[in-house]
Amino acid sequence: MLMRSGLREITESVDKPFSIIEEFAALSPKRKVLLCDHLFVEGRQAFYNTVELLWPEATNQDAKKLEKFLFTLKNRSH
Repeated sequence: MLMRSGLREITESVDKPFSIIEEFAALSPKRKVLLCDHLFVEGRQAFYNTVELLWPEATNQDAKKLEKFLFTLKNRSH
């Protein structure tokens, strides 16, 4: 039964397009903080390298989309 549900999840995920915002939302809080630290403290290159490590299927456009999203969240809180 467990194998079926895992297999179903895999086959359903193939049909869904990749969404970096959804993938970010699914991260653990520690990984979210790490990614934000890389962007806001370490710099863009560290951020882009981390995006590539976490999501090899992500494009440069995906990374830029996430970067804009995170800056929007940061600026919204001020």
